[in-house]
Amino acid sequence: MMTVFITLGTLLLIGMFYNVILYQRPGIYPPKKILRARVASLGCIGGLIFVAGILMAILSK
Repeated sequence: MMTVFITLGTLLLIGMFYNVILYQRPGIYPPKKILRARVASLGCIGGLIFVAGILMAILSK
């Protein structure tokens, strides 16, 4: 179960970094406001899920 949380958290953090790269590129589409919201949501949720997975891994031993 903990590997699912760690994997899901890692995938969400990778998605966040991808959107950060999109945010830094010049251009109009997608709008910067939407990218900023995506980065915030993916980063918060991904970080929390990743930390939960790490804590489960530590506490289960």
